[in-house]
Amino acid sequence: MLDMLDIEGLYPLYSRVEQYLEEFPEERSTLQIDGPYNEAFYEKLLDLSTEDDGTVAFALTKVQQYRIAMTAKDCSIMIALSPCLQDECSEQRPVVLTSKSRFTFSVSVLDLDLKPYESIPHQYKLDGKIVNYYLKNVQAKDDPVMSNLFKENEDCTLVLHKV
Repeated sequence: MLDMLDIEGLYPLYSRVEQYLEEFPEERSTLQIDGPYNEAFYEKLLDLSTEDDGTVAFALTKVQQYRIAMTAKDCSIMIALSPCLQDECSEQRPVVLTSKSRFTFSVSVLDLDLKPYESIPHQYKLDGKIVNYYLKNVQAKDDPVMSNLFKENEDCTLVLHKV
């Protein structure tokens, strides 16, 4: 629900916040860009309005909502199932019953660190590279008019780093 804008729609709002911070760098902590991520921070995220009133507050709310949405999209959900006999199953752990078996299970959610504010320009550039790659290599192959429009020679490379 919080991801109402894609990165192309969000980036101008991010730029509005950045411009404001260039003029008033002391406001960074007041705007809670780097935290604290407390109840007051999350209360501001409840504003789901879509009409841009041109304010920094609107832009910041959408940027923070995007960060939360990207965090949720990137998290991992781990489910562990362990078979157990009826007399072995602990009453303290939840049990899944099937027609032939019983399983205890646990669920964990990992990687819930809020996506960094500073990663938005990188996401914007990466998205542009992906679109250009697609247009050049997939769509443009079949359309001679399109193939002449996209001459930019920029590779799209996904780099994985050890964590």
